[in-house]
Amino acid sequence: MSCAKVVSQFEVIAADDLGRRRTWTDAEKIRIVEESYRGHRQGSVVARRYGISRALLKQWRRANHKGLLDGGGPVFAPVEIGPDLGGC
Repeated sequence: MSCAKVVSQFEVIAADDLGRRRTWTDAEKIRIVEESYRGHRQGSVVARRYGISRALLKQWRRANHKGLLDGGGPVFAPVEIGPDLGGC
């Protein structure tokens, strides 16, 4: 006589494991973007290293290029010098 054995496999997911969304500071984003510009085809390698998509890295590159990422460093603004209006 054979005996049937039922085995069910299930995975327990803790509440803190739900979702992998992380928050990156602007300084971290800038560091990752700068690292991605070093060498040939570094973008995909760097994205893989940090567990982000290449599309997200591309967004960060664009934002950095436009000056939208604040790295906490000095901020430069354009200055216009007007005509001398005399001593006041």
